[in-house]
Amino acid sequence: MVLLLQHHRGHRAIRLLVALGLAACGAPFAPSERRAAITNGTPDSGDPAVVAIERGGALGCTATLIATRVLLTAAHCLPDASARIYFGPKPDAGATQLGLLDVRRHPGFDASTLDNDVALALLDGDAPAAPVTLAAAAPTVGLALRLVGFGRTSAADSTPPEKRSGTTAVTAVSATELDFVPAPSQTCEGDSGGPAFATVGGGEVLVGVTSSGDPACAQMARDLRVDAYAAGFIAPYVAATAAGAAQAGARCWYDANCAAGPCVAALDDPSLSFCAPPCSGGACPNGLSCRADAGGTMRCLHDPPSPGARGSACATDEDCASAVCAARAGASMRACTQECVPNLPGFCAAGQECAASDTTGRSACFQTAHGCAIGGAPGGVPLICLLLLVALGRRAISARTAD
Repeated sequence: MVLLLQHHRGHRAIRLLVALGLAACGAPFAPSERRAAITNGTPDSGDPAVVAIERGGALGCTATLIATRVLLTAAHCLPDASARIYFGPKPDAGATQLGLLDVRRHPGFDASTLDNDVALALLDGDAPAAPVTLAAAAPTVGLALRLVGFGRTSAADSTPPEKRSGTTAVTAVSATELDFVPAPSQTCEGDSGGPAFATVGGGEVLVGVTSSGDPACAQMARDLRVDAYAAGFIAPYVAATAAGAAQAGARCWYDANCAAGPCVAALDDPSLSFCAPPCSGGACPNGLSCRADAGGTMRCLHDPPSPGARGSACATDEDCASAVCAARAGASMRACTQECVPNLPGFCAAGQECAASDTTGRSACFQTAHGCAIGGAPGGVPLICLLLLVALGRRAISARTAD
């Protein structure tokens, strides 16, 4: 498990935290070796919206269904979309399983401190459960919590995984976090990303996402406050990924996501898909062009580079499929690109070079001057570059003669 040293809010004392999920652990446990869940809790055959996350053949985290296809979990649980989701009291062959189409980690997530440790995941099908309701207001100290998860019952637990629940109460609240202690229950390893529910106004709502705690699962734990992330992070993603939400040319993840046309992979980046209705008389909306898709069907598509593909204009990393938006140091125009290691081949495409970007401490692939990677391509300088150099040389000679 990853141990974190973090200053306690409002105090000089330092507290010891541990990431409570597989993504933050060392060697994974096989499903038969995983632990049960929630200290001082009881088996939970209900809570159908609370699910187990499997990555690499191991069970390690918990998540909660908040929309028909959207899960809320901890960012350290899902570095990418290569996971299986289990619905049911036990993550076994009898459980309903779904895959993921997309993962969106909070842009401010810091793996070293677990700040902003929240993420959203898009299921590859409709969930066999109803989503839960999110808290709209900040929790208060003393608020009773009901914890649910698939993690250990203690640091030494070695029983097979099973959904369990227990109760505790909020002991501290900050702008984005809430803390609790074993009273009598606490979260433990494997419960990361799971829910803390509270009864508010006569109904139960999701108030916290499990993130971290002490290594022994015996002293304290930390959740991220759902209400702190609802408007700026959660709601926009839920809206964008809903059925019928995406218009022609908009980013999409599944066919029913589109209000017009199917969801079609971009020609210049198969990891990106856009709503692409068939062309009608060659006319397309939203600045799209009538072009043939990979199967030869004429559709309204983006001219390369597609939004989010390498080379497209961007403002932040979240605008890019590569998660890298940068400009060459000293330049002003930013574009989607990829990180690289200077002087090492294999990172950048032909006609690009690895150079310092406008982000401190990061290098990225940028177009070389005049599009020629001088000295960067095996086998010498490309013919087009030789011709360009000859032309430039002649222009220089002509200029000197004119002087």
